[in-house]
Amino acid sequence: MRIALVTEYYYPHLGGVTEHVHNLALQFRAWGHETIVITSHMKGEGPDEPFVRRVGTSHVIYANGSFARVTTGWRLRHRIETILREERIDLLHVHCGLTPTFGLVAPEAAWRLGIPVVATFHTWFPNSPLYRLFRRPVQRRLDRHAAAIAVSVPVIEAHSRYFKTKWDLIPNGVDTEYFHPNGREVTDAFVRGPRLLFLGRLDPRNGLDTALAAMPAILEHLPESRLVIAGDGPLRGYYHEKAKHLGDRVEFVGQVRDERPHIYGTADIYLCPTTKASFGITLLEAMACGTPMVVSDITGFRELVDGGEEAALVPQKDAAAWASTVVDLIESPERRERMAEAGRAKSAVFSWPRVAERVFQVYERVLK
Repeated sequence: MRIALVTEYYYPHLGGVTEHVHNLALQFRAWGHETIVITSHMKGEGPDEPFVRRVGTSHVIYANGSFARVTTGWRLRHRIETILREERIDLLHVHCGLTPTFGLVAPEAAWRLGIPVVATFHTWFPNSPLYRLFRRPVQRRLDRHAAAIAVSVPVIEAHSRYFKTKWDLIPNGVDTEYFHPNGREVTDAFVRGPRLLFLGRLDPRNGLDTALAAMPAILEHLPESRLVIAGDGPLRGYYHEKAKHLGDRVEFVGQVRDERPHIYGTADIYLCPTTKASFGITLLEAMACGTPMVVSDITGFRELVDGGEEAALVPQKDAAAWASTVVDLIESPERRERMAEAGRAKSAVFSWPRVAERVFQVYERVLK
């Protein structure tokens, strides 16, 4: 099969959609299917894999409580159509369906060539005035898709407020060979000092403010604690200023990619105070590395960890609750050990071969 995966989000942009698309491409290619990724040019991009095609220029905008990307460029639909024709694509799989720019333009290019379109929806939102306003024309566009995939039940619930379709529920995945424990013991927190980790883009909805606000109370009980902040974003300067009063107890290491298994593996607790998410790929990555977690009690995370021992769910933005939960966990090595074991077991269920197989079954159904 010849497959085109289309996304606004790809390297050097780091995030859940990027990881999802990249790992799907790698898995399909490993199985012998000619798979390409169509994305846009971005600031800071380096040499690409041979299967990557870039058209147009990506711009960062503020949308849905975070920083999003849209692509602009001359004759984008025509240029995507040319790629699909030259690559003799059998099926186009667009990610973040129905959103500008590729979520709208790429399906048009495929339909003009008679190529079926599968769309994966990654986003959860409490409401959408634009979807409400343009419900009918967007529904007609959704009806033309051969299949619609959602990465979680909250994503289905968000879109079902406005549109009707038959959903395939297929979660995000994790590379369990790449992400794995690195030998840190739960008792290391007492020997080397507790090491806390925040990993994510530095934008408002990822909740770094909460982690920073919790640090004084954590340090009061555990003065050797250190918060490592891995990530970058437009608000980097703001967060640097906000952390100044914590001195060397907070370390900004910048954007990380290949170092992520090491970053997770050397942390005693992964903090994920995100205020809005559809699923939580970083949670799976931390689980695969055997890293205990404290995460926001939000819709997108609750589905993944509620009722399990992999993480402690804490009210979002409640810095006092975050501090007390972290202190209790550091002082309970047995509980952290149970968390690590439960996380590794759960991550295995979401390994990429399993997830990709389910996606490929959708492709086969569409092309029958």
